[in-house]
Amino acid sequence: MKKTFRNPNIIPTRVLLYMAWRNLTHKKLRAFLTVFGVVIGIGAIFFLLSFGIGLQRLVTSQVLGNQSVKSIDVTSSNSKIIKLDQSSFTKMRDLPHVVRAGAMYSFAASLKSHGSEVDAIAYGQDSSYQQMSNTAMAAGRQLRSDDRSTIMLNITAVKAIGITNPKTAIGKEVSVDVPLSSAARDSVKGTFTIAGVVDTEGGNELYLPGAVFTDAGVPAFKQVKIEVDQTPNVSTMRKQIESLGFVTTSPIDTIDQINQIFTFFNVILAGFGGIGMIVAVLGMFNTLTISLLERTKEIGLMVTLGGRNRDMRKLFIFEAMLLSVAGAVLGIVCAIVLGQIITLAMNIFAAHRGVTEHFQLFATPWWLVLGMIAFMLLVGMIVVYLPARRAARINPIDALRRE
Repeated sequence: MKKTFRNPNIIPTRVLLYMAWRNLTHKKLRAFLTVFGVVIGIGAIFFLLSFGIGLQRLVTSQVLGNQSVKSIDVTSSNSKIIKLDQSSFTKMRDLPHVVRAGAMYSFAASLKSHGSEVDAIAYGQDSSYQQMSNTAMAAGRQLRSDDRSTIMLNITAVKAIGITNPKTAIGKEVSVDVPLSSAARDSVKGTFTIAGVVDTEGGNELYLPGAVFTDAGVPAFKQVKIEVDQTPNVSTMRKQIESLGFVTTSPIDTIDQINQIFTFFNVILAGFGGIGMIVAVLGMFNTLTISLLERTKEIGLMVTLGGRNRDMRKLFIFEAMLLSVAGAVLGIVCAIVLGQIITLAMNIFAAHRGVTEHFQLFATPWWLVLGMIAFMLLVGMIVVYLPARRAARINPIDALRRE
């Protein structure tokens, strides 16, 4: 008849941990191959997920640029009744949670300098709109609220009028002609001094102080930009503005679309990494099962000497935990190092192609690191269930009879 002592101090937890460690280090090659399998499985999943998250952040930062996620862009619908005029602008600016608001005009224009004439898009912005747009400057300064005879051009417009170096454009004068419709004046014409060059390319663009168009009697804005105090309030503010009959967009819309795409992408990457995880699981199960078979007599002797069935179960659980943690940590470290090597190589390659801005292809958020370790511990607990259950049910008399 099997006799089991109930004294909890028969085999202390620290002793069981030491025994589990000694059992694994006794069979070094087997333990190494098992841990190596876990390293490959966890490392592959972490590497691919890290790449997916890093690529997601890179795409998001490139798409959003300097836009604030707390900003809302407001445009008017095609309605002839509802207009984005000064009265509407004041209503939106006075809404709760609005930190600041800015307005922008937009018209087709022509730009002349030293006999060259090019077509361009003229934007009239007040200082608040300009600040919320976070305009990147290649040279010079941005427009100030008291400016009336200064202008900003983008790099394309500067090149179009025959100036190759943006810095040399500062202080030069250009002639601008902006035809107006439905305004007190037919056009905005005059000579303006270049105060800054905007670091954008594409079409020809010029930026004038918004007050120039306000003074000309332009009745409606092309766009209004609003910044709220907190990101959670963006949705509420959009509903209030849309209830006034206007159309709103927000960088959050873009972020949501990017997140949807990369969520599916990350699932696919995790699936590929899961192939290596299957190998790791089979290797761990094989190691623990063989260990149980080799030590059946030893376990029977321990139970006979007073060890409890739960102690035998804990012994195998601790072995699985040691294998899981060691493999997970080493796999994550290897994946991080490999990711940094690839990122460094890609940055060097991009630098040789003229890209000066550093970029990060891989991301290692803390929640991913802890999540992978917790995931591997859970896998280890599942894998060790059958061996631990069998170890706890070993009959010491039958075990001691085995040769």
